[in-house]
Amino acid sequence: MKKKLFTAAAAGMLAFTLQASVSLAAFTDVGSRYKTEVDYLVSHNYAQGVSSTSFGTNLSIKRIDAAVMVAKALGFSESSTLPDAGFTDVPKNRAWAVNALAARGVISGKTKTQFGTSDTMTRNEMAKVIASAYDLKLSVAPLPFSDVNTRFAPYVGALVENGITQGKSPSKFGATDPITRGEFAIFIYKVEGLSKIEPPEVEEVS
Repeated sequence: MKKKLFTAAAAGMLAFTLQASVSLAAFTDVGSRYKTEVDYLVSHNYAQGVSSTSFGTNLSIKRIDAAVMVAKALGFSESSTLPDAGFTDVPKNRAWAVNALAARGVISGKTKTQFGTSDTMTRNEMAKVIASAYDLKLSVAPLPFSDVNTRFAPYVGALVENGITQGKSPSKFGATDPITRGEFAIFIYKVEGLSKIEPPEVEEVS
């Protein structure tokens, strides 16, 4: 028998404010640019370091790591039992995150059977994942970036219009550039500062 998995935010989240804890993670590679955002992710258990002393701030984020962070931010956990997305390259202990995001239409694979687990996430892909995960209104306005194709333009536009990110130059978004773990932390922190929208229900399988 199927049961509904609800990820409604607690009542206190209705008046959501960003309050990152101080010095939660003693990461030696987290400078002032990223400290508030990284501490926020760690304090909410969205992410952890690549070691006890390194967050991996300047490392390109892998698609599987991004999926786990976003799934946790949406309220899913390892105990979530969701329809199998059918990817053969996703480790069993992380399949819950990919399954959750795939079921919500937040993320898709590189092919029907390959998620691209160890591939780095591009800035284009990041825009689609975050805009979709947080139900941002997609943009129809023209973008000034010549490197963003029509597939990703509505998602990139949504992030730009909400002040979550901007281009690397007035005419370049850096669409196919890999996004770092530190940058990803900034985007999650910023998007969670917007009005919190209750994610749609996702059916959990027994």
